Amino acid sequence: MRAFLIAALAVLSSAAGLILVRARRLRARHRAVFGAPLPDLEPAAERLLDAPRALYHGTRFADGPPILAARWREACVGDLWCTAGGIFLRREEGGEPLVIPLAWVEDASLLRAHAPIAGTDLPMLRLRWRRGGEALRTELSLPGGMANLEKLRREIHLRQERDAVATALSPFLERAGELGK
Repeated sequence: MRAFLIAALAVLSSAAGLILVRARRLRARHRAVFGAPLPDLEPAAERLLDAPRALYHGTRFADGPPILAARWREACVGDLWCTAGGIFLRREEGGEPLVIPLAWVEDASLLRAHAPIAGTDLPMLRLRWRRGGEALRTELSLPGGMANLEKLRREIHLRQERDAVATALSPFLERAGELGK
């Protein structure tokens, strides 16, 4: 009986140690994400896309674990707009908008997936982005469906800092302007 208790205690202590290590690692990841300073973006700048009553499906770490901050984790309905600097989402409850700088977005892809907030499959835009060195994944749905999602995806790809399409095309656009004179 005593050997069984010692074995059970050893299993429980190793499980507790494993849980503590995972909790520390998750806390360090959250500190990296939310400790990273946001660039100075102006939410009142010219809106390239305006989508009232957009569905925000939440943000997770790209490898699966959820973000613990309820503001970023929980799905909601809100007003979404995109400027040349970032994507902003103000929840229906109000408060400060969630901000995703376009320079931090690595990929924007279209998909169709189940949306628990709507109770059905919806077209979504999945953003893969980095903040504080951590890869994150955010999913959004817009009124107007796939057409508006595609418009937002194009705006994102045009304005990304790294491999920006507008930067790559600028010599051609300048040359075309000279030819038209």
